[in-house]
Amino acid sequence: MQILKVLIAFPMVFLTLFPSVDQSHSTEIDSAKTIRGEQKNVGNGTVRTWLKVDIKTGEPRSIGITLTEPALTGLPADSDAAHEGSVKMRLMDGGPNHTFEYELKFPPEVAETAFSHMGFNWNPEGHGPKGIFTTPHFDVHFYMATPEYRHGIIVDLQDADPIHVKTSNLEPPGQFLPPDYQLAPNTAEPRMGSHYADVTSPQLKPGNFSNIFLIGVHGGNILFWEPMITKAYLETEPHFTAKLKLPEAYPVSGYYPTAYSVVYDQQRKEYDISLDGLTFRLASYPKNVYGVDACMDSRVAQMIAKYRRIPDDPPIQRCVNVLREILSEGAMSKAKE
Repeated sequence: MQILKVLIAFPMVFLTLFPSVDQSHSTEIDSAKTIRGEQKNVGNGTVRTWLKVDIKTGEPRSIGITLTEPALTGLPADSDAAHEGSVKMRLMDGGPNHTFEYELKFPPEVAETAFSHMGFNWNPEGHGPKGIFTTPHFDVHFYMATPEYRHGIIVDLQDADPIHVKTSNLEPPGQFLPPDYQLAPNTAEPRMGSHYADVTSPQLKPGNFSNIFLIGVHGGNILFWEPMITKAYLETEPHFTAKLKLPEAYPVSGYYPTAYSVVYDQQRKEYDISLDGLTFRLASYPKNVYGVDACMDSRVAQMIAKYRRIPDDPPIQRCVNVLREILSEGAMSKAKE
């Protein structure tokens, strides 16, 4: 009975603390500050992670990496050993080539975003599909899954039991994928999963690839969002930004991007590669046949407490109102005792 009283008291205090929390969501940003994450050596330069947050509310607005210009030189060749801070892996696309992975942490403030860590990959000879992505390029994986889960992903084409490839290629609910995104053949890789591409993109035509956006999946779970960019494209010193095609539903609550950018800063001599326009999305049931709304998971509760704002998503509003009514009735009944 005592435990029940505590459980009732906690949310009552929570809702009392935030009775007039601002429930509006402003899309205007007066200014933002950049919080740096981990940095590692790449080639003759460095790569570092960062998060830009609203200077007033602290809410995330953009998440990305910065690659210094010297990092485009001194990169390992396919036959080289892994440089310090990286892992060398054989690609499973049927070719003889390798990828060099640099895993980096984002700053702790990313906890309310959908992303947990960065997997920055250098592919000196590219990878399959042959003739499309077989050119030197970088994979910029914004991972949603934990590092521990990702490290356990196995893909081995020599394995007599194809279960690992089948698991990687298991498709998620279609509503979790943006429009026109389909599984790219022979793209299941260890520590990554399988890759989905926009089949309408001209970047998929042989010889066209320079900058494309992919989605990663493993075991039916959305695993990463990924700009994939050739080294030659970066050397053109681009100033690129584009809106993203967005899914109907999201597997976990958090801040997700609506655009991405690849920008060379002439003054800093650095490349910023980022997911922009971060917007809060509530986890939802694709094609909800259950008649039950998603409500406040741990990330939503954490976000409300941190930013002192209740998201304007209707399911959350209904959930909060129901909780208020129940707890209010409970408090009144207790007062009468």
